[in-house]
Amino acid sequence: MRARSVVVGVLVAGAMLLAAQVSASANVAWCISDPPILVVTPGGHNLTVNNQVYLPPYAKHLKSRIYDTAFATPDSTGGTLVTVYVFVPERAQVVSSANRWRVSDTKDGSTVVTLYLHVPIT
Repeated sequence: MRARSVVVGVLVAGAMLLAAQVSASANVAWCISDPPILVVTPGGHNLTVNNQVYLPPYAKHLKSRIYDTAFATPDSTGGTLVTVYVFVPERAQVVSSANRWRVSDTKDGSTVVTLYLHVPIT
């Protein structure tokens, strides 16, 4: 009798976990990653900038209308300031990063989202 109660309890707990995951996944944004942008610093170094755009699930058909660009300029600390512009057709969250230097910036916005990466090289 006790083993049956334990089995029933485990099954109920598993069903509750599964139900919680299903309802949580309905609120997850849909993400696209654009191809990396290659940027040359003022000192001649090549940088790769990655952008991830998180759209609401109902707006994923607009992914072809997202585009981005980036520019590198010297900053006041002797490094490089990379300014990234991501053009989005719908309110979105954008994450821009230069993974080699572990720098990133995140912003929410619509139309044009501007992000800044401070890279420690010129």
